[in-house]
Amino acid sequence: MKKLFIPIASLLISNALFLTGHGLILTILPLRAQLDAFTDTQIALTGSSYFAGFVLGCLVTPYIVRRVGHIRSYAVLASMISALILLFHSFPIFSVWLLLRFLLGTCVSGLHMTIESWLNDRATRETRGTILSVYTMINLGMITLGQQLINFADPSGGQLFAIASILLSLAIVPVSLTITLAPAPMQAVKLNLPKLWRLSHVGMGGAMCSGLVTGAFWALGPIYARGVGLDAAGLSLFMSAVVVGGAIFQLPLGRLSDHFDRRLVLFFSALAGAGVSLLLAFFGGGMLSLPLALLWGGSVMTLYAICLAHASDSATPDDFVMVGSGILFVLGICSAIGAPLASLIMSLVGPGGLFVYSAVCLLLFAVGISLRRKTHVLPVVDATEPFIPIAETTPIAFEMDPRTQEPPIDGDATVNAAAAVEPGDSAEASNHSATDQDADPNGENKPG
Repeated sequence: MKKLFIPIASLLISNALFLTGHGLILTILPLRAQLDAFTDTQIALTGSSYFAGFVLGCLVTPYIVRRVGHIRSYAVLASMISALILLFHSFPIFSVWLLLRFLLGTCVSGLHMTIESWLNDRATRETRGTILSVYTMINLGMITLGQQLINFADPSGGQLFAIASILLSLAIVPVSLTITLAPAPMQAVKLNLPKLWRLSHVGMGGAMCSGLVTGAFWALGPIYARGVGLDAAGLSLFMSAVVVGGAIFQLPLGRLSDHFDRRLVLFFSALAGAGVSLLLAFFGGGMLSLPLALLWGGSVMTLYAICLAHASDSATPDDFVMVGSGILFVLGICSAIGAPLASLIMSLVGPGGLFVYSAVCLLLFAVGISLRRKTHVLPVVDATEPFIPIAETTPIAFEMDPRTQEPPIDGDATVNAAAAVEPGDSAEASNHSATDQDADPNGENKPG
């Protein structure tokens, strides 16, 4: 284990510092916008701008890294984020914040891609799962820690922005001093959304639902918490409880989906999330806020990873990165749309409107799953891929998943298998295999 992580220790330390500062910014920006008299709709639009920038960053970062390399790309992007953080405090103007949040999303996405490309280059097929799991744990843990830093100063001042900027500046140091070789240039992201839709209606629909709900939460969650009467300490605990709930429930629900139809797990998770959303909408605040936030995070923040696993069940290893990239892009686009929609409901019914909106989205997703299960019968043979926990990051992270690597094939076994089949029988055998695999219990072919 020591030999595995020593070569990437500096990168993981830089990543931890970066995510701590980012976790603080995720919480402080909506609060500061409210203190600067932004309307809920304006706050939601700045959140949408961030997610739009995140999607753009996934597209342009590979070209930047090819031009100047990983280390210089990391240093430039982290420096830009550090400067952008200070500009938020200096220019509390809606139009300026739209641009700043767009640039912030682009740089954050680029930084994630640079880190993940580096980790992927250092991983082998045997170590990919371990590295990906540790990376996900660091992501969730450091974001939670960063959210707690809001208790160190008044959000109306500049101290919290300074702390976040310092953390981003310090994140440059370990990577810049590393003596390990830079990885090979990353490949450009390729999307094929029509093929993704054909592979998995539920996976793509789940990404849409998850984006609509979580995008609204990250943009307006602190506004809800403040609106139901939570102080700064209670607000930070509320936001952290959602992240912790997602971390705690992700692996158990994922393992459960390995043994049952993943669509059933998604169906009941969506129903549970809708129920908890309604409780938060009408009974939020006070003692119930934290346990409800934990349950909400456990049922909603886990949807993305299970949807990704479900979509991957129908994909070949060669298509897995395409599937992961497509799911992530759908999530990012819907995250940009979700915040303005939720803000409209909040303007009508108050802070609880955020979770009324969430409940509606989750119920519609549950209905969609129910309808899909009636028309699309999965084969009896369990051919699901093993669940791998993964956070909402960038397309490069999917290359670290061990499922993207074909297991080595023994040469002698291949020769013997080929010799056992007569040339004239190969096509017939292949057809019989495909028919057996796609047949349902009633002898009908599996619907597309």
